[in-house]
Amino acid sequence: MQSIVHLLCATQVNYNVQVSEALANVKAMNQVLRFDMPVCQ
Repeated sequence: MQSIVHLLCATQVNYNVQVSEALANVKAMNQVLRFDMPVCQ
């Protein structure tokens, strides 16, 4: 039983890391797009 709980916790941590990396990538892409693309006013 303890190994199952440990596995679930490890999976949750891995998922959180992947989500954080995805958000960081989106943030970086938004900054690049904001600086490179002309903004129509």
